[in-house]
Amino acid sequence: MHSIEELAGQHFDAVIVGGGINGAGLARDLALRGSISGFRLRILLLEKSFWGHGTSGRNSHLIHGGLRYLKNFDFRLVREALEERGRLLRLCPHTVRPLRFELTCEGLFDKLFYGAGIALYDILAGHHRIGASSYFGQRLSYWDAASDSAALVIDNVREARHYGATCLWGRPVKRLWNEGVELTNGIRVKASCVIDARGPWIQSPALRLVRGSHIVLPRLYPENYATAHFHSDGRIIFFIPWGDLHPVTLIGTTDVDHGASADQVAISGGEIDYLRAITARLFPHAANFPLLGSFSSLRPLISTPGRSATSTSREHSIAFNAQGVLEIQGGKYTTYRAMAEEAANKVVAKIAPEAGLGAIFPTREQPFVVATERPRDVAARLDFARREEGCSTLEHFMTCSTNWAWQKRWTSDELRPIAAAFGGVGIDEFLSRYSPCS
Repeated sequence: MHSIEELAGQHFDAVIVGGGINGAGLARDLALRGSISGFRLRILLLEKSFWGHGTSGRNSHLIHGGLRYLKNFDFRLVREALEERGRLLRLCPHTVRPLRFELTCEGLFDKLFYGAGIALYDILAGHHRIGASSYFGQRLSYWDAASDSAALVIDNVREARHYGATCLWGRPVKRLWNEGVELTNGIRVKASCVIDARGPWIQSPALRLVRGSHIVLPRLYPENYATAHFHSDGRIIFFIPWGDLHPVTLIGTTDVDHGASADQVAISGGEIDYLRAITARLFPHAANFPLLGSFSSLRPLISTPGRSATSTSREHSIAFNAQGVLEIQGGKYTTYRAMAEEAANKVVAKIAPEAGLGAIFPTREQPFVVATERPRDVAARLDFARREEGCSTLEHFMTCSTNWAWQKRWTSDELRPIAAAFGGVGIDEFLSRYSPCS
């Protein structure tokens, strides 16, 4: 069953709206529970654009515990994130890999303070520690993990399909209620449980939309470690070796309250200046490096009165709203699996309370069996992107199947062979949207 038209009027056990990491992770969890138990669950995952097109595909591409949250005493959150980091490294090593970070320090107090923080970070990680950290000496260092964030979303979608879920992209939903959803084309699908996993697009007064922006510069240094810098305003800025097309450095992120629509997200001139100024101070030789690209996404955080955008907690909320729709709000990308498990527990308690599905937790130990290994040949990769990843335009391919949009300054001539796979259109729109601001 491949078209939404075939689903009109049909009944599903669960309809999940939103094809980011939370929706995809929940679809995989529910499909796995059904497969393992033999209790067949009909799961439908709907995405309005392409998989991971929003926050889930445009973050810092890290799987990390959140070293900076220790300053806010969020020990429980950090411990959970470190446990999930270890689990993801073990269960999907094709997408998540260890990455060493060196920490910038200015003076003896910084070295003592941040060295103690790294030591506490490792203590909280317990047996999930990755490598040997350095708490003293000239260069402090610790370990976290990196990923291709959009690829991990697609991993979860493909696994959900493998275990029986129906996953459809390019299907925007107009209305959700406790008994089903209505798409923008008027088609309705019935469900025993409806889950809203749209992230920033959830209409909730409890959410605080915080924009995180990144810039991309040519590679700052040849070594393959990342740099972490605690800025005076409380933010932590990462300098991450990046790029499969060209060696570049991913720099970010910012924390800025976002008052516009969730569909209108772009880096501001002030954010570019902010990130470039920090970069120039730490790496003076890069002061005049050309800006290759930039991207932004929204973090849908649980609003905390009295806290700044930077210090707002990354805790989550999973609960049924007044209309009976299960909403997944807040959280961290790294803890998506644990959030999906919590959401799945609520779903199965509602739709099949006697089936014993609430006692099955398959994603804790089940490795990914349908790993996303993209072809190296461009033609084959384009075909894979269209079939598996929901890429139907040049923009989709350049920002989802690849991160090429931000790895170099593109010209029309360079884009034309790629655009040919999508009808030869979209070049001007791509250049107007993804050309560097400065």
